[in-house]
Amino acid sequence: MALIDTLKSTEFFGGLETGHLEKVSNLCRGGSYREGEMIFKEGDEAAELYILTDGRVALEMEVCPVPNRPAIPTAVEVVTGSEVFGWSALVEPHVYTLSARCMTNCTVLAIKGDTLRKVMADDAGLGFELMKRLAQLISLRLIHTRLRLTSGLGLALLGRELGASGNQSAKLEVGSIGGSQKTNKRG
Repeated sequence: MALIDTLKSTEFFGGLETGHLEKVSNLCRGGSYREGEMIFKEGDEAAELYILTDGRVALEMEVCPVPNRPAIPTAVEVVTGSEVFGWSALVEPHVYTLSARCMTNCTVLAIKGDTLRKVMADDAGLGFELMKRLAQLISLRLIHTRLRLTSGLGLALLGRELGASGNQSAKLEVGSIGGSQKTNKRG
């Protein structure tokens, strides 16, 4: 019952019929990660969808502002409690589009993507509802990523590369671009 309550508390799975929540809860496994640990890396095979139950996870992308220079890991989103990440496990080609790095010690529920996809295919009602929610989540993440990248990141990276801001660290921190406001980004 605790797993179903956890699923109900998420925007992604909340509001689903009890039978659907039971099907999904049977697929969940728990996991924990330490601060600084990578849950997955951009470009890895996307095997699992994650629900963050405790902690904070930075979703990062490799940004290469100037050709022939090393890429800079840049946080474009922060996942907090009860949010879903790793949606690439449900969408072909099943490759993670961002990296997930723990900002704090984290606990998660993980769902094998291939198993969830089979359940969704076998139950068209559940599959349709989850794909609608997934499309919304992807759309909101894309909007937020675009806003972060266009609200100063390009100028900050260019300035760093050109030496205009000599005391800026090599890694851009979460929140340094686009302010610290949080908007609803969950699906």
